[in-house]
Amino acid sequence: MADENTEVQEGEAPKSSSGGTIKLIIAGVAIIILAAGIAFGVAMLVLKSVPVGGTAPKGETGGKAKSESLGTTFDAGEFITNLAAEGGNRFVKVNIVFSFQDPKVQEEIENKLPGIKNAIISILRQQTPESLAEPKGMDKLADSLKKSVNALLVKGNITNVYFTTFQVQ
Repeated sequence: MADENTEVQEGEAPKSSSGGTIKLIIAGVAIIILAAGIAFGVAMLVLKSVPVGGTAPKGETGGKAKSESLGTTFDAGEFITNLAAEGGNRFVKVNIVFSFQDPKVQEEIENKLPGIKNAIISILRQQTPESLAEPKGMDKLADSLKKSVNALLVKGNITNVYFTTFQVQ
């Protein structure tokens, strides 16, 4: 009988040790997932506070002088279009915002928005991934868009073109 009890105890010991190992592995995985979640949350907070593309997040212009220098702004919207690349499988996705000093320009932009959007798409389709990757590529594109839109306006001109998002794939 003592041998039988010894065998049962020896048989049970690996089960509890195995159960403890499983619990330890589960706890370790849970800690790793928790740490990854915390790191992701901290990264998102940091990214929200850092300006992207030289523009501050909405409502955070950093002072009265900056908001006055921008003047009035108009969100032209999001544009997704193919680029002039071999194979035609490259595209650009941008959000464009215009700034101008004369508030009358906003009404004119709203009235001529279909023509303005057409001009924007035409200019975007002429771009190549290489030209947009150049150090001054976005500046050249903004200048080209500004000239094209100003050619359509009569009451005034836009002073700047801002890209609030800019992706090339």
